[in-house]
Amino acid sequence: MTTSAANQTPACSRRTLLRAGAGVTLGAAALGAVSEPARAASDPDEFEAWFENVDNYDGIVDERGNSTVTVTVGAPGNGGDFAYEPAAVRVDPGATVVWEWTGAGGVHNVLAEDDAYESEMLDEAGATFEQTFDSEGISLYSCLPHVSMGMKGAVVVGGVGAGDAPPEVDYGDWFDRVDNFDGTVDMTGQDAVRIAVGAAGNGGNFAFEPAAVRIDPGTTVVWEWTGEGDAHSLASVDGNFEADLVEAAGSTFALRFDGVGISKYTCPSHAPEAMRGAIVVGDPMAGLVDVPMTTALTGAGILGAALSPLAFAAFLALRGTGEDPSEETVNSDRR
Repeated sequence: MTTSAANQTPACSRRTLLRAGAGVTLGAAALGAVSEPARAASDPDEFEAWFENVDNYDGIVDERGNSTVTVTVGAPGNGGDFAYEPAAVRVDPGATVVWEWTGAGGVHNVLAEDDAYESEMLDEAGATFEQTFDSEGISLYSCLPHVSMGMKGAVVVGGVGAGDAPPEVDYGDWFDRVDNFDGTVDMTGQDAVRIAVGAAGNGGNFAFEPAAVRIDPGTTVVWEWTGEGDAHSLASVDGNFEADLVEAAGSTFALRFDGVGISKYTCPSHAPEAMRGAIVVGDPMAGLVDVPMTTALTGAGILGAALSPLAFAAFLALRGTGEDPSEETVNSDRR
């Protein structure tokens, strides 16, 4: 069932459904796709606070790249069938979100906190309500009858930050053919992180896993070979670092990243298979994104390197600033 804004009225709503500038679209009906800019949460903590009593919230599901995204209404959660699933989605500007009713949990609706859109009260399985989001921002919404139970959701449009999370990184087309890329994995707060080389993906064992990670400045990244998918190597796209071609399982290569920026890299031997990765240091979206390595030092056996015992301390500085690491910093990191 697809409801139409032309002939339906909410049965129990504190707001009027049809009003000038409301930006409401119900289904794909005769009114066409009306859009409303997403309104950014006014407080950085508002997003996380919104989901404090939502037991099915497990982070933001990245649905970018899809022109239409479906959210289930009346999914299991919050003590019954009182959940939107997924609770929070990130979409591209111009994407349409379609809420689809399961028919479970009684009567539900979709009601934006800022009154930008509102569905009618529905309980029939297959009923839909849709909204197109043209502008970047965050749109919080809830089910009026069950908001106190935690039936809440959010649509995050574009790369804006949500709550304490930094803005998502725009990699351009770098990960377009990387089938194991599923967003940037947050590994901040760790002194050292590990990335598998030769993980399953891209038609064989031709993947870095995770494909993209976010770390704090000063973190050491250790790539560890699985021994699968033939021999692999590493090479940054800007030529700042490179590892030998290695096949043996347990081999490691380590880099420490300082500064703020993005380092994209690949396995040259398996470039046709799109064996690609990226390291995001800090919040580069606040400045420039491609960051060169300004100094490289070698050491012996860092973090238990096996067949490739060389390790490099990679000092990253924003391109164009002209700020290289100080000699004191370099000396303090010699091994």
